[in-house]
Amino acid sequence: MAQDFFRFAWSVGYPISFGLKVEIPSPPEVHIWGKHSLEPKDLNLAPATFELCGTILTRLAYRLLAMELDAALGAALKGDDRFSHADRFIRDASTIVRLIRNTVAHNILEPRWKIDRKLRNKQISIDGILTFDTTGLNGKLLNRHDFGGPIALLRLSERIVTYLAENSPD
Repeated sequence: MAQDFFRFAWSVGYPISFGLKVEIPSPPEVHIWGKHSLEPKDLNLAPATFELCGTILTRLAYRLLAMELDAALGAALKGDDRFSHADRFIRDASTIVRLIRNTVAHNILEPRWKIDRKLRNKQISIDGILTFDTTGLNGKLLNRHDFGGPIALLRLSERIVTYLAENSPD
């Protein structure tokens, strides 16, 4: 589901974040939830805010993806320390996912890298997908180029899902 949400958010949020027009369905005349209601005028956004919301939607997508990948790796490798796993792909993928998760989980509007001392000034590569260089990142605002970008994270997630499916004991 996190991959599907990513695809949805990228399709909608990415164009909006660059000021491109996307067709948003008209809301019903009134939204009611319990004692509260919203009318269309309550949902109006200034164009700059609308663009920022597109950016936040894409950030939420890779935040969710990183958090779910971290949880999936932890669940699939019950009891195994995935950060020192025998398979280099699992070690490196787990490290990259955890670093991204830690950065985006705490502040979605201004995510800052939190790089553990033993992982600073390192390059971690996943063949054909990304090379993540942690040099000088600790404490800096996240730039999507730092880790190869959200599409690289989606591609990494696809490889992780395939790996876990092919190597599942069930």
